[in-house]
Amino acid sequence: MLKQWITKAPSALPAEFLEWQVKLRHWTAVARHGAPHAGVAPLLCVQQPGVGPGVSLHAIICGLLPEAGHLAERTREFRALYERHAVGGARAVYDAGIEYLKAYYRSPAEFDAQSLTALLPADTPAVRALRASPSCALLFYVFDLDDRTEEGRFRCLQVNGFAELHQAGPIYDNVWWHHALFHGKVDGHVVVRFVHQSTWDTAFGALEAVTG
Repeated sequence: MLKQWITKAPSALPAEFLEWQVKLRHWTAVARHGAPHAGVAPLLCVQQPGVGPGVSLHAIICGLLPEAGHLAERTREFRALYERHAVGGARAVYDAGIEYLKAYYRSPAEFDAQSLTALLPADTPAVRALRASPSCALLFYVFDLDDRTEEGRFRCLQVNGFAELHQAGPIYDNVWWHHALFHGKVDGHVVVRFVHQSTWDTAFGALEAVTG
């Protein structure tokens, strides 16, 4: 069923979507001291034969990768920040990380325009499903009647693509050290890089392609 909704070739995320993601993350760093917004917490839809209509949905927090030319540099900065403040404890590391993010999320041009990421425990049904079939979708649903900001306005988007699983290497290291700043070091995890193929607006029963 999900395969009917995706195209074959990777493509850039819609420019408006990537700009929203960068602005939203900057806003949460400044206004919420890093407390996640619903806009960075999509549902991951994976193929799951035998479960309901053949898919399962999993709550995740997604991230942005630096663009390739700065990936290693940003990883070094994450690691140095962690190691410099670790002596002060987890709170000191977290606070330093938030200050870093206020300047980090500046321009969409500084981030990989084709993907989103997540760090997940390696032995979970969601990851096992992605190993069996990498086709997937991220469902972004933001609905808050009290939020009048551009970052928080209503959105209902299905981001279709395929998953790359990274257990080592530059992408893994970048996401792992970023995660460590705010949640500590973890073992037994895998980085999922969701490579974009198409985006659809699904608000109120619609299914309209989002381009640009």
